[in-house]
Amino acid sequence: MATPFGDRLRRAALAAEQAKLAGLLVTPSADLRYLTGYDAPPFERLTCLVLRPGADPVLLVPELERPRAASSPVGDAIELATWRDGDDAYGALAGFLPDQGRFAVNDTAWAVHLLGFQKAVPAATWRSGSAVVSRLRVRKDPEELELLSRAARGADEAFRRITALRMDGLREEEVAASLSDLLREHGHDTVDFTIVASGPNGASPHHEPGGRPIRAGEEVVLDFGGTVGGYFSDMTRTVVVE
Repeated sequence: MATPFGDRLRRAALAAEQAKLAGLLVTPSADLRYLTGYDAPPFERLTCLVLRPGADPVLLVPELERPRAASSPVGDAIELATWRDGDDAYGALAGFLPDQGRFAVNDTAWAVHLLGFQKAVPAATWRSGSAVVSRLRVRKDPEELELLSRAARGADEAFRRITALRMDGLREEEVAASLSDLLREHGHDTVDFTIVASGPNGASPHHEPGGRPIRAGEEVVLDFGGTVGGYFSDMTRTVVVE
């Protein structure tokens, strides 16, 4: 199995066994991407990774999403099970689970999915999956450290470049657009936010950049970030416009 995901799946299954779990269920989330490299969209159609002690992992996906799941880093090395529209997705999932036991679910699973799990395996008990997965994720492997470093370097360089821009007379939204372009230019896959808050707007922690012209002598709060390979940058700096 493609590294590092094979090792992560093995360690997660072992951690589930040590926690005396009958299974660990992971729906679309940062946890699923960490374990499989599959960045599945969080739809109402169920996608769920099933990890059970002593058994191979299974990724249950909607039939419509099978090609996308198959092209993920673990697509050719993990069992892909599918269900079709009109099928009982939770019944399909129950086929991979024992009839009872204690299961963990990732913390960000939609309530509708957890309710479906509970109905499909009524004799089971349920707990938060963070006790299992967070312990794995807290220690970063070399691949993660490289992605985090790239995100940090990209944000640093974007800030260096934006401070060279003459902001006097520009609108907040113009500076925000330039900042977004710079983040992408310096390696970011996505840009999640670019707050540019000038003058009195600096008192608003989640200000939306607008048409206010920036004036010389004003302080401008820059708060921006995005992702590189699923790992985040987040930088806040305050500059004074000359």
